[in-house]
Amino acid sequence: MKDLLSIKDISKSEIYEMFADAKRLKIKSHNGNNLRPLLHKTIITTFPLTSLRTKVSFESGINQLGGDIINLSLDLEGKESIEDKIKYLNNWVDYLIIRYPEQKIIEKVGQLAEFSVVNGMSKKYHPCEVLSDLFTLYDLKGNLSNLKFVFVGEGANISNSWFNAAGVLDLNITQVCPEGFEIKDDIFNFAKEHSKGAIKRTNNFEEGIEGADIILTDGWPPHGYKTHKKFCEYQINMDNIGLASNDCIVNPCPPFTRGEEVSEDIIESDYFIGFKAKENLLHMQKTILMNLKND
Repeated sequence: MKDLLSIKDISKSEIYEMFADAKRLKIKSHNGNNLRPLLHKTIITTFPLTSLRTKVSFESGINQLGGDIINLSLDLEGKESIEDKIKYLNNWVDYLIIRYPEQKIIEKVGQLAEFSVVNGMSKKYHPCEVLSDLFTLYDLKGNLSNLKFVFVGEGANISNSWFNAAGVLDLNITQVCPEGFEIKDDIFNFAKEHSKGAIKRTNNFEEGIEGADIILTDGWPPHGYKTHKKFCEYQINMDNIGLASNDCIVNPCPPFTRGEEVSEDIIESDYFIGFKAKENLLHMQKTILMNLKND
């Protein structure tokens, strides 16, 4: 593949090959044997100041793979056209890792660029984060298609990418949220039409998380007191985790807020797979770059 713009653009076999590659890279890294396939390659990264995990994991990975990083802020909607800017960058750049609000802009860059483009996050999708989590869960559980995934939160970039993954990997997934915060029909229908698993949306919290094997969350939307009051009923805590399966994994998407989408005691419990699991962001980001072809 030339670009990684969303999970729905990758095949099932490609994703499982990426899991195998990430596993090999992780073992090599732990043994102090890093590959250097990006030697003499130029990679532009563009992240907002608030980016922590994506920026650090990608730029650390690029360094380990031997690449040269140029970190800059790209204005793709200014006076100079995107077409003109990309024509200049085509002369010098091998990869662009971009966080930009508008998915359509990222996709346009991908169409115009001769170099590879990676969607580091948009308002619509966050593919790299979810691919990393999928790799972690595959490593822990093996077969993903026999698990019940439950996403507790609003329809936004994280849930969209999980439902894309469900469509590609035949996952069972249910979104649980207050009324009015469901994922959009096009995202839901993609998963429904392509997955062999059960694809659901519900506003009933207890019904939604019953028997869950994997509970995923996203931060509460910043729409004020009334919205927070609605989402309080959807917090994952030790009082309701018993509705899930006995060996349930709770995997809140960072940054999470203790006491909002997840309680403090859940984060300190055995259900939470831990901060150490996010080590896999590094290995997945490296895998993504190694799998892109722009020659």
